[in-house]
Amino acid sequence: MSTLVVVRKGNLAAIASDSLFTIGSTKLTSQNKINHHKIHKVENAYIGFTGWAAMHNVFESILERYPGSLDFRSRRQIFETFRQLHAKLKEDYFVNTREKDDQPVESSQWDCLIAAPSGIFGVHSYRDINEHDRFWAQGSGMRFALGAMNTAYDLYDTPDKIALAGISAACEFDDASGLPAKVFQIELQKS
Repeated sequence: MSTLVVVRKGNLAAIASDSLFTIGSTKLTSQNKINHHKIHKVENAYIGFTGWAAMHNVFESILERYPGSLDFRSRRQIFETFRQLHAKLKEDYFVNTREKDDQPVESSQWDCLIAAPSGIFGVHSYRDINEHDRFWAQGSGMRFALGAMNTAYDLYDTPDKIALAGISAACEFDDASGLPAKVFQIELQKS
């Protein structure tokens, strides 16, 4: 698993992740895995994933095969983007969409956070899109990151420092998250 956070403060947004990958109980750190980055740049936005590592390869392939198909301008556009990607996940990448018998819709099998000029967003496996006002976290270290960012939010002026506080706490206490952290910061559009 992983820890991923997004933060919005003032006219800036930040997204950060840990860099640890695991195969069962085996850790792959940034020292022994070259492609350890969990955040991807898409035009003027950043998107990061938690969950199955294979989904990073799927996303990189989507970026190459379907350039210009990702729209992060608003919560509604993000929903439409992931709705359209769902068919590609099944047809082109053979993603298993089953999770539970009582699920409302097929799962896309990925959870991600987005920092875009329009705001910060969470995307969940059933294509539930949430826009966040201050910060949010996903992954196995989520609770540690949320607690740290709640404390750090009023202490720091910039979202990158708040995001790093969240990732650092998760890496300290969650056995599936590890440093070094990677953070990106962008300017938000004026309302």
